[in-house]
Amino acid sequence: MKPIRSNELNYLDTLIHDKFRKRRQNIESEIESATQKQTDKNYPKFVEKLGLKAEIKAFKEAEVKLKKFQEQKESYENKLFAAKQAAAGKLESKMNSWASIRGWKNNYNDTMIVAIKDYDQIENYLTKACKQETEIAVSKLPKFKVKHDLDLLEEQAKNVLYSGRDIKDVWKHLGSTFKASGVPVAAPKEFLQLESK
Repeated sequence: MKPIRSNELNYLDTLIHDKFRKRRQNIESEIESATQKQTDKNYPKFVEKLGLKAEIKAFKEAEVKLKKFQEQKESYENKLFAAKQAAAGKLESKMNSWASIRGWKNNYNDTMIVAIKDYDQIENYLTKACKQETEIAVSKLPKFKVKHDLDLLEEQAKNVLYSGRDIKDVWKHLGSTFKASGVPVAAPKEFLQLESK
């Protein structure tokens, strides 16, 4: 007796495996096809046998109603969003016009540009603009006239400082300017005294 060599053994083993696998796949395909055909035929009776026909119908109707509502809701939502955008655009245009005319400023001292995304922003813009206009009006009150005078005195003091005058003259003038403005300063007294003639 002649034994099977290892390469022949491997070949035959692979051949057996491949042939049986191929035949098994063909049979499984036929089984799947026959099963699907019979399932399609049996399905209506199967559902009726389980007593699910009414529940399935109710679910289908509920799903159709929900989809219809969602489509209408989306359409209505889009319509409302477009109306909101149009109203925001009109309001932005009017507020930007006022910002330009009345000189409202943003945080960087540029003209305020109004861009409204939601309702809460409107109050923020208008509060900022109202505060700016109120501050201008309040600073013009006689009570606060001193601020304007202070600005003028500071400008006058800088002009004298850079005028090229003698240091004593500069200090004399600065002394009287500081005194007039109410700004305390520790200046050398000999510079602040008037010369006797």
